[in-house]
Amino acid sequence: MTIDERHKKLLRELGLKEDDFRLFDGKTVTYEYDPTKGVRLYDPYYHTSYPEYIDVDGWSSWSTEKDSFVSDILDEAKAEAQRRESLSPKPTQQEIARSLKNKFGKQES
Repeated sequence: MTIDERHKKLLRELGLKEDDFRLFDGKTVTYEYDPTKGVRLYDPYYHTSYPEYIDVDGWSSWSTEKDSFVSDILDEAKAEAQRRESLSPKPTQQEIARSLKNKFGKQES
């Protein structure tokens, strides 16, 4: 599928990488352009590196909408997970070994 260079620029702004353009076959991965809305990606099986939400109909949001809902959630969730992990005490190898030995006993081979 041939992709106009102006459209490639807009698709890159959506988060696509150069390698993604070879995946455009006009069927399972394609896009459409609107002069006022920009471009939107059709990629129902997430073949490309598009990082945002793709709706159940297979289409992304329009490039002019600047959708960042998924990445906003993931960034916040990752930061919270790291914060909680730093607060959690981690057992030492000896503590893990002792706990396993207590639970399962020493196995003779």
